[in-house]
Amino acid sequence: MKLFSLVCLAALAALVAGCPHNDYTVELTPREKVVERQLVFYRADGTDTNGAPKYVPFPSNELAAITALYPAGHLTQEGERHFAKGDFSNAMPGDVGGAGSYRQLATSLGTAGFYVERFRGSDDLAARANAQLAAADQLTDLVIGWSRAEFGREPGYKKLRRFLDGDFRRDLKNLSLYSWAGEISSAYGKGANEEFIVRFGQYLHERGYLRIEDAASLVQVYAGGDDAQGLLLVQKFLAEKLGVPPAGPMPKSLALLADPAAADQSWKKYLTGTELYQARLRQWKKDKKLQPDLEKPEPAEPVGELASTLLAFGSTGEEDHLTVRLTLTAAPDHTNGKWDATRSQVVWESCLESREPAARLPVFCFANWTQPDEGFQREHFGRVALNGDELLKYCLWRGGLHVALADEWEKLLTSCRPGGELTNRLAAFEFSVPGNTNAAALGKKLLHAALENIP
Repeated sequence: MKLFSLVCLAALAALVAGCPHNDYTVELTPREKVVERQLVFYRADGTDTNGAPKYVPFPSNELAAITALYPAGHLTQEGERHFAKGDFSNAMPGDVGGAGSYRQLATSLGTAGFYVERFRGSDDLAARANAQLAAADQLTDLVIGWSRAEFGREPGYKKLRRFLDGDFRRDLKNLSLYSWAGEISSAYGKGANEEFIVRFGQYLHERGYLRIEDAASLVQVYAGGDDAQGLLLVQKFLAEKLGVPPAGPMPKSLALLADPAAADQSWKKYLTGTELYQARLRQWKKDKKLQPDLEKPEPAEPVGELASTLLAFGSTGEEDHLTVRLTLTAAPDHTNGKWDATRSQVVWESCLESREPAARLPVFCFANWTQPDEGFQREHFGRVALNGDELLKYCLWRGGLHVALADEWEKLLTSCRPGGELTNRLAAFEFSVPGNTNAAALGKKLLHAALENIP
């Protein structure tokens, strides 16, 4: 309950007061085998009344790292706005943080271009899943330890212990995975995260954690941060798992859950004796020798970190902003960006978590496009036969041919002329180089299918 309230308050504070963040705009313009990349970046702390950014100095260490990725002398500055420019082939520079590539395959029939880039985040899904599930196990073990200390003498404790070690442990892991699924879905659809919250609410309802009649109490908890109401729901739930009849009486050991201060004191007292906190305390004593003003950690701090890992709140909270614009002569064949026809650009916009730690999936941009050589195709086929996905497949096939085979293929194409014998010539063609009997199969198939559709 407290974690939920803190997250909401932090978000509200950020909206009202703003917080320092970096803004990056990547402008990409393909030029045959290279792509021109211009990065415009600055740091701001909120906006003025007219909507203009309140500029603050850009971090010097990051500025130096970006400068090193671009050709000498290609970094300029206007006030607090910085500009970096350079031509790149294949690998993209990790200026914003991440990795990517650009590639163009040029053939006599046309070209195919590819752009892919991820920004920050982590693609190590297995490591993240393992960390979240491990956090669920650690939190469950702590809850079991505390419950044993407070309720271990109750006649029905064995039943509660079995529930915590089984169903509760599994459900906490499912909460973690639902949180992750909601985060991923929210990147692709408005309202998706909200849907996953409701989905998990239904999951909890089906498993007896929540009842419809508890709705009024839950609203009070979420709207007003009413810890007492929340603890009464926990008290009622634990009493049921201990086998206490609905009519009561309530065991004395559960009375502490009617008092938020007593419950908090009980939880902290238990945590103080755990190895999790004692290890943190030993590290603090060691660090304090070098940092005399270092504050003593609270017993609940390690638990808060486990909860952050469980719910994928591992980011520092600073949100940078990214805009990527890819200029093309026509709309791409495939992309996860938005096509802006007025500017002839594919556009991606997204928030970015801070560089470290990497808690979320990376922001991901991709596009591929094709441009038929209309002059060549009209001269040799009578019209534009290959474009779109079929031209893409052709460029990939043609780009994989060895030089000797490529020369033979191009001689065939340049000798072709529109007419009834065109498809027959293609069908009869075979490479003369030994061992390459089937090498022409895909190219012939693509052209044959395209030419058959020519009236």
